[in-house]
Amino acid sequence: MKKENFRKHIKNRLKSELKFRARCSHYGMFKPLLKLLEKFNAKRVLIFSPLPSEPNLNILKRTLVKKCEIFIPFMSNLNLKMVKSRLPLECSKFGIKEPLGAKFFQKRIDVAIIPVVGVDGNMARIGHGKGFYDRFFGDLPYRPIVIFVQIKDTFIHEIITEDHDVQCDFYITPRKIYIKRGIYDRDFSRIGGWCGRRWRRVSCSKKDK
Repeated sequence: MKKENFRKHIKNRLKSELKFRARCSHYGMFKPLLKLLEKFNAKRVLIFSPLPSEPNLNILKRTLVKKCEIFIPFMSNLNLKMVKSRLPLECSKFGIKEPLGAKFFQKRIDVAIIPVVGVDGNMARIGHGKGFYDRFFGDLPYRPIVIFVQIKDTFIHEIITEDHDVQCDFYITPRKIYIKRGIYDRDFSRIGGWCGRRWRRVSCSKKDK
């Protein structure tokens, strides 16, 4: 399957999902997210501002702000920058809420939580096709822990992404958690047990930079 066809198919499924299920149905993923952030002792976390078809992590931010510095992606021309999460917010031309007058953050973050349309057999991201996150992570001089989230399990075994598509360490959905086989998977069974979720290790044929 081509990536463009997969993206279109999943977007249609997500529209149907939003019609028949409450948005709060994905709140169950908050617990494993909190457990992972606690495990990695994350102090600086990047969390996206959600579109209607994406997990609403704003409730999670209210809990994390007591323990971590929270940053959000900010559109600058055709690139993403990091800014501190704060009020007031305004909608960008893409319909995403962003802080007003925020300064770009240049230091390291520990964890990045980002939305996906789908995830393929390389634990690589299929997004909306604009390449914003690919360029963002490609420009970072280091690699934070990357966690993908989605309101529905849209994992596909087939590899349909390209080398520049960003990979994750964890992919969390309301009912299942995926982990990229490697440095973190030895302890992951315990995380899955804490959270009452099915989990699965995924071997990848390509490596991150």
